[in-house]
Amino acid sequence: MQYTHLIVGGGSAGCALAARLSEDAGNNVCLLEAGPDFAPDRTPADILDTYAGMALSNPAYVWSGLKIRRGDGPYLTQAARQPINFEQGRVIGGGSSINGQVALRGAEDDFDRWDAAGATGWDWHAVLPYFRRLESDRDFVDQWHGNEGPIPVRRFPREQWDDYTLSVGRAWESQGYRYLPDMNGEFAEGYASLPLSNDGERRISAALGYLTREVRARRNLTVMGDAQAARIRFEGRRAVAVELLPGASGPGRLEARTIIVASGALHTPQLLMLSGIGPAEQLARFGIDVLVDRQGVGRNLQDHPSISISGYLRASVRKKHMFRRNYSYLRYSSGFPGCDDIDMVMMSVCRSAWHALGGRIGTLSTLLGKPHSRGWVGLASPDPSTEPEVCFNWLDDDRDRLRMMDAFRRMAVIARLPVVAKFLEHPFPSSYSERVRQIGRKTPVNIVLTGIAAALMDSGRPIRDLMIEHVIRDGPSLDVLLGDDGKLATHVVSEATSAWHPCGTCKMGRADDPMSVTDPHGKVFGTENLYVADASIMPEIPRTNLNLPSIMIGERVADLLRQAA
Repeated sequence: MQYTHLIVGGGSAGCALAARLSEDAGNNVCLLEAGPDFAPDRTPADILDTYAGMALSNPAYVWSGLKIRRGDGPYLTQAARQPINFEQGRVIGGGSSINGQVALRGAEDDFDRWDAAGATGWDWHAVLPYFRRLESDRDFVDQWHGNEGPIPVRRFPREQWDDYTLSVGRAWESQGYRYLPDMNGEFAEGYASLPLSNDGERRISAALGYLTREVRARRNLTVMGDAQAARIRFEGRRAVAVELLPGASGPGRLEARTIIVASGALHTPQLLMLSGIGPAEQLARFGIDVLVDRQGVGRNLQDHPSISISGYLRASVRKKHMFRRNYSYLRYSSGFPGCDDIDMVMMSVCRSAWHALGGRIGTLSTLLGKPHSRGWVGLASPDPSTEPEVCFNWLDDDRDRLRMMDAFRRMAVIARLPVVAKFLEHPFPSSYSERVRQIGRKTPVNIVLTGIAAALMDSGRPIRDLMIEHVIRDGPSLDVLLGDDGKLATHVVSEATSAWHPCGTCKMGRADDPMSVTDPHGKVFGTENLYVADASIMPEIPRTNLNLPSIMIGERVADLLRQAA
């Protein structure tokens, strides 16, 4: 069978593409997902859970062998140069099935800059209709919001926030920041309740929102789980088929008139390189015949690195928790030379993990909304079952490192303000370390261990202080870092972690730009019938979480393909 459209990757963009393209009865669409596929009524409870950490900590939903490197910069310790695990969704819905459910769009000028950079037709006014199309906002009805889309968007009003979250809001107000009722309607400095993609009872991933029972019943849509692409096959420059790894749930080769790669910012460039599209010298090194020499494949990797400070939440805060997790979110300008306005994001999190210990840890976390550092994705092997090499180069640019040091100092000030300190005790530097990752897996042993640790934390101040200083905290104390700029620089570079927002590795742009990989329709330069539609085509990272922008890309490329048909 030959499909009209074969979509490689069942993540946020891929689900939107499959649903929209199969609306046309003349199309015959196949969606491939490397991980498991779940029908809506069989979606596991941990994916449905409105507390995002449940799904993220389940290794069944991520690429088990995927590792990344922070970089090679001079501030990095030897330990920090080593590869670390990195969670990317390998399940129907992709990142939208395991992420924090944050439903933000980005700034208007983020998309205007895409247009100016060569992604013509992706300015704010062009993309706004697709943001409106994808959402069903439960709080606002106006020209800026959609109310009939597949993804619900809702917010926790301030009167429902816990005391710790409220105290951080008061601290931000004392520093001159105002409350913003709607972060998707006004991109300005200030803080707000984060809009979330759940209906109050369960997560609504792109899979649940777009691949409903009714959509899956369409005779012209096939969804294949456990079907990992190995390479794309061509006749001349025309993409004609996708080969699957042995053991896939379907046939080993699938043919299509149009192939759309939506495998994410790390695996999309890998698949292109395995198929002969990428930097010629790298392909030759692995014995891959060069079909299209395109230097930009795998380059321009961007992310939102973050740094955190945590502390013990007093029992009075936890007694008032109305939700299993609450976010408040501050946008602010760093003021550093050469940096955009509103280039930073600070978050207040009242629960740091699913387990009992995590319920006693509150966190302040800050990420770089507009980083200057760039990383890369490359092949580690010509074997498609081997994960790619990934180096983010977080904080490699001096401006990024200095802004993150400044962010750490700002969070320390807030954590020690009396209005916050009466709810958050004993602040300490924290990070998503490998130890935290391992204890975050929901196993019987971890349930027992975290329960014991939580009981010890509650047993009294002396034991709690000992637990934080000698068991929970890794590395120097807050006072040591604040008193030594060199140590602070080493800390932020070595302990910075990802917000899981990789993008940019197959960017849209002009044909005469050697670092561009696709044209503004998502069509891969130098090929026929081959497109990319996911976060990898973003020329620059938006100053926000990437789930809604990724779904928007799927919506818009589907529309462009239908218009071109």
